[in-house]
Amino acid sequence: MALIRSGEAGPSVVGTSEFDILKSSHKFLREDDDVDERQLSWDERLAKKYYSSLYREYAVCDLKHYKSGNFALRWRTEEEVLSGAGETTCGNTRCPLHKEVLEEDIDIRPALSTLEVPFSYIEHGESKFALVKLVLCPKCVKKLMYKRNKEKERARKREERAGSSTHPEQDDDEGGQRRRRHHSRNGDSDEDEDRRKSKERRHSRERSRHDSERYSERYPGHKRKRNSRSRSPRR
Repeated sequence: MALIRSGEAGPSVVGTSEFDILKSSHKFLREDDDVDERQLSWDERLAKKYYSSLYREYAVCDLKHYKSGNFALRWRTEEEVLSGAGETTCGNTRCPLHKEVLEEDIDIRPALSTLEVPFSYIEHGESKFALVKLVLCPKCVKKLMYKRNKEKERARKREERAGSSTHPEQDDDEGGQRRRRHHSRNGDSDEDEDRRKSKERRHSRERSRHDSERYSERYPGHKRKRNSRSRSPRR
């Protein structure tokens, strides 16, 4: 056995604080309300006493890692309940609207939404699930739903790409129909142009004949001179 000389300090003993006990024994939801406290250890009784002091109607959250879909939840303390934090203010502890709102600022505060959030968590190595009520502002609601909305958007894009790749023949047929309609319209326009020109030539011949008849009636015995374009070549 080692002896400690007088004047030398012995090995320091690190004590366990109540905070350390609460960290190791605390549970988000306890199921031992009907259990006799005499059957519980001192650590369990301390954690249960702290749990009974919490107000579990509304929770507050930390959305620091909202893009990964991970967020932290805890129940409100008595001080938060008395101030209305998490019930009359935004439940995100990092949100500027989480603080108590002054009466003169109530009219400019955005509307808050009450949500029942499915919360999956691991506690003491065991997977658990709970439905928790949160009060959030519109900006924090978007943060809470960020990952889920992104997954829906990616799934929709995958479905659109899969749908376009599974019907290439239909796309080719539709493209061919569009090209045929385009050629048909061009063909129709060419035929219309030919008919228009033929009609103009016919009307021109009729006007020329009509003018010749009028000239003969007005100047009988005279022949109408031809213009240079219609003159026959000399022999």
